Amino acid sequence: MHNRKVVLILTVALAALLAFGSLALAESHIILKPKVDAFAYFVDTSPSMSQTYGSTGTPKIIAGLNALKRLNNVVPELGYDSALYAMPDFATYSPKSMFTRAAMAKGLASVPSELPFFQSTPMGKGFADLDKVLKGWDGKFAVIFVSDGLTNSGRNPSLIVSDMAKKYGDRFCLHIISVADTASGKATLKRLASKTPCGVYVDANALADKAVLDKFAQDVFYTQEEELIVEVVEKVIIAAPVVPVQEKIVFRNFNFGFDKYKITDEMIPALTEAATMLEEFPNLNVMVGGHTDSSGSEAYNQGLSERRAKSVADWLAANGIAPERLQVKGYGEMNPKYDNKTKEGRKLNRRVEIDVED
Repeated sequence: MHNRKVVLILTVALAALLAFGSLALAESHIILKPKVDAFAYFVDTSPSMSQTYGSTGTPKIIAGLNALKRLNNVVPELGYDSALYAMPDFATYSPKSMFTRAAMAKGLASVPSELPFFQSTPMGKGFADLDKVLKGWDGKFAVIFVSDGLTNSGRNPSLIVSDMAKKYGDRFCLHIISVADTASGKATLKRLASKTPCGVYVDANALADKAVLDKFAQDVFYTQEEELIVEVVEKVIIAAPVVPVQEKIVFRNFNFGFDKYKITDEMIPALTEAATMLEEFPNLNVMVGGHTDSSGSEAYNQGLSERRAKSVADWLAANGIAPERLQVKGYGEMNPKYDNKTKEGRKLNRRVEIDVED
């Protein structure tokens, strides 16, 4: 969909608007789309967090808050809600509201860094208290938990997070920023991250690397999608100077779940948008191309890509677009646009593109 086929687009646009004269240009844009409707930072302020983080010489609570502050600086403001909570004595440092980096920075600055001594760490209770808040949240949401993984009283936190995962399903993702310096603490936190299939674990000190920080932010908060914008500028020639009229055509990618090829409800708005644009330019023929990630055999992926492309073309044909305008092709795993070594890259490679026909 995103090849810059300027000459071909110009030819098609001229054929459609022959009586007026026109100019067609194309360019692609990367747009960010939120993965979640809301998220919460959740900070462990139990006594063990006052201990030094490994060999850094910095208390774990300071290291964890610094990691969150670095993360907060790169989270794009995409309209989701956010909140900031702490445990084990459940406290709210930033109530749920539309996310802005500035407002969340104030909340992070208010989290105490001097912690009590000789107190137990009921991590399970902390998640139970958090669940009481999250049950009122709609849509998809993420929790970013900062902790050293040490717990010594109350219910097993893994059991509580498992119950939350069952209750909320794919609406809920638990991500971990770890300041653990013991094997048991790391194991606890990795186990918690694994309770939701979308969970991501990262060590706090690793977020000092800009590349790791940016990847974690993208894994948690947003996706990147590429759009091709075809700009048709009509020049109506009259005795007076030229009067420009401008329209824009935007074709979007359609991403599929793992081993899926059927149209989902989430795709309908973008498909409707594509059909509307094709109706406005009846001489514009397109190639509907299906793609897969690199999971599975090459032969299977070829067939899966063809099924994906056909499902999109069939939907367009059933919704008013003449079938003879639609060419269908499967590319299998041969044309990845994103890194198949990452979960997000594989997700974006499972796509169907609508492209101007060669």
